Amino acid sequence: MEYLVVWLFFCALVGVWASKKGRSGVGAFLISCFLSPLIGAIIVALMSPGGAAALPRDELGDPITPDTHVKCPDCKELVRREARKCKHCGASLIPQ
Repeated sequence: MEYLVVWLFFCALVGVWASKKGRSGVGAFLISCFLSPLIGAIIVALMSPGGAAALPRDELGDPITPDTHVKCPDCKELVRREARKCKHCGASLIPQ
């Protein structure tokens, strides 16, 4: 009975890890249950991030989306939408 509880615990950990990578946590849990948690962990480790986890991140770790960032008209680098000056080239982003 203890082996079953430990087995399911490790399967759940693999499922949580997969969901943090933007993949199906339930699918990874089921694969781990049927094959083994070790094989499930290897499969999750080989998966590339998907969904929101695959979005590029800024220096604070927030996802870069068109709602949060714009391109500087001078240097074409991404800067925060609320910025007044480009942090890369110093160009003014909001006309004064």
